[in-house]
Amino acid sequence: MNMCMIDTHCHLEQDDFVVDLNEVIQRAQEGGICCISSGIAPSDWERTLSISKAASNVYASIGLDPMQSEFTGEMINFIRTHRSEIIAVGEVGLDYYRERDHSQRNLQERNFVSAIHFAIETGLPLQIHSRSAGKRCLEILEKNGASSVHMHAFDGRASFARVASRELDYYFSIPTSVVRSPQKQKLVKALDIERILVETDSPVLSAVRGTRNEPSNLPIAIKEIARILRRDEEEMQQIILENTLNLYRNIASSR
Repeated sequence: MNMCMIDTHCHLEQDDFVVDLNEVIQRAQEGGICCISSGIAPSDWERTLSISKAASNVYASIGLDPMQSEFTGEMINFIRTHRSEIIAVGEVGLDYYRERDHSQRNLQERNFVSAIHFAIETGLPLQIHSRSAGKRCLEILEKNGASSVHMHAFDGRASFARVASRELDYYFSIPTSVVRSPQKQKLVKALDIERILVETDSPVLSAVRGTRNEPSNLPIAIKEIARILRRDEEEMQQIILENTLNLYRNIASSR
């Protein structure tokens, strides 16, 4: 398809979209928006692949919510089996916001390292969840030689992101909630412009708190990024598209 924007992280497989999934996908397609939908639970993986097969503008990423990281081995086996249908590993990572027990955090870290090594082995990009664990995720990624890294909805310090984008060439996706998040607005200013991506994280992180988000809202994020960086909106859209295709090189060849 003739894409002009890519929602690099959403969850079309979730129950929020059961009733009107086809309409949601069609609205995105009419806006020239492709989507990378991330299945993050074993029960969601097959549905994620099914959606991506049925819709020409949807691509599949397979990962795990860090709170289910004990299934990392199963995730790796699933991706191996369906390698030709999957364009990224993730989201995977750490969640220190929901997990306070240190032994469980250590388990998350061990499984995270396994996922990193698998992504390196397969050459697939990594989508990273790092809730209240941004610094630690970046440390583990660097220590284990991760490349082709996509930090999704990063909630850590802008100074950490600045270093990671400029020295490690990691990419960071800015969600539609940037219009109401001072932290995300600071993040935009800190990043190397060549490492900025956009996402909706649908059905969450809407521009309007408490409402369901969807991929067709993606231009909201681009418009706000252009405003923050004082760039022309069309120019910013093109820069972000080029950034995305530099990371997700397999998008063009996977259809």
